[in-house]
Amino acid sequence: MNKSLILVLTAFVPLAAADEVKLKDGTVYKNCTVEVETPESVSLLVPVSGGIKDSVTVKRDLIESIRKATPDELEAARIGKMYAKPETMNAGDLEKALADLDKTIKKNPQGLAHDAAVKARARVVVLLEEKKLTEEAQAAQDAREEAEVTVRTKYDHEANKLLKRFKALAVRNPYQAMAVYDRLRDGYPGSAALADAYPDAARIAGQLNRKLEVMIAAKEKSLEKEREALRKEEEKRRGNPKLTKEQRQVLMDAFQKRQTAIRERENQLTEVYRALRKKVKERGDRWFEPTAGSLEAMRDLKLVAATDAERLKKQDPENGAGSAALEKAWDLCDEKKFDEAMEVLTELRTAQVPREYYEELTETVRVGLREQRARERAERAEAARKAREDRDKKRQEEREAAAKAKKK
Repeated sequence: MNKSLILVLTAFVPLAAADEVKLKDGTVYKNCTVEVETPESVSLLVPVSGGIKDSVTVKRDLIESIRKATPDELEAARIGKMYAKPETMNAGDLEKALADLDKTIKKNPQGLAHDAAVKARARVVVLLEEKKLTEEAQAAQDAREEAEVTVRTKYDHEANKLLKRFKALAVRNPYQAMAVYDRLRDGYPGSAALADAYPDAARIAGQLNRKLEVMIAAKEKSLEKEREALRKEEEKRRGNPKLTKEQRQVLMDAFQKRQTAIRERENQLTEVYRALRKKVKERGDRWFEPTAGSLEAMRDLKLVAATDAERLKKQDPENGAGSAALEKAWDLCDEKKFDEAMEVLTELRTAQVPREYYEELTETVRVGLREQRARERAERAEAARKAREDRDKKRQEEREAAAKAKKK
């Protein structure tokens, strides 16, 4: 996933949370969000893992203190969340992050947000220098490799570039790795690179399928817990005859506010995901990094993961037949064995190697066959001419011998 897109999406999702609620039994909910308060209870959103937040409702008489986050603390939390993993960004995204942090520092000359921005900026500056050096070295290496690429090696060269990217992402970002595997499979079927990537792709698809299953179950459980808490509060309100009209109205307003907050939160997550999905489809990808907390995103991605996990498990392992056939055909051309090379072209079609990568090979084989057949025709014509000359010479000798014999 494009990191600049992550920064845009992060701005829409309420990731930053810095409220703190302390209970009388010593329990402390840090970095939570106080969602709704009523005279009897307080509803919190508590971070769990993987971007999922659990809804917790606590009775008022169990709470010792509530400390609401200041705007400065919220901004600091947002910065900490946004730049938690700057090492995953490329040089371009790091430059944009540096500009954003400079604006934040200028806007906040002191305080927690200032300190968080300064700390993040220092890390971004170091990473930017490292990334620039790395990317410059990689660009130079790529240029050297490109200069060495010929029509004979282009197929494997292009496939190997995707393989290198796939292996780099396999540990850091398996979702992106699977998107790269799709491009490798679609663009370079039968390549040795695809055969190399296949075992890891099968493993990653299975792991992500199981991981998404757990994430979906956790999210559904969290939503059900929120709804159950709402139902219980509503039943309690309706079943308490001692409540005055004003008290009932306060509880009713709080109930509706919580319902609206839950609905708006889920709708916002869905909107962010659908914006991401549109960009993913425009790129022609199926795999993407799920938007934090979006149930629809998790479910859609689970379908992709389940499909790929099952298909990769059942299919025959990739064997690199296309790369092997290309190499074999070119070697046969070098040896002037064009008839055999023509047979190997069938193997390339069977391996589904895109035609653009063996068009010149096909032309080389055809030209070679034409020249070979022309040589064979010339050799046959020369052999026939020589046979005629030998026959005519023999007849002439026989006639001369017969004439001499007649004179005697």
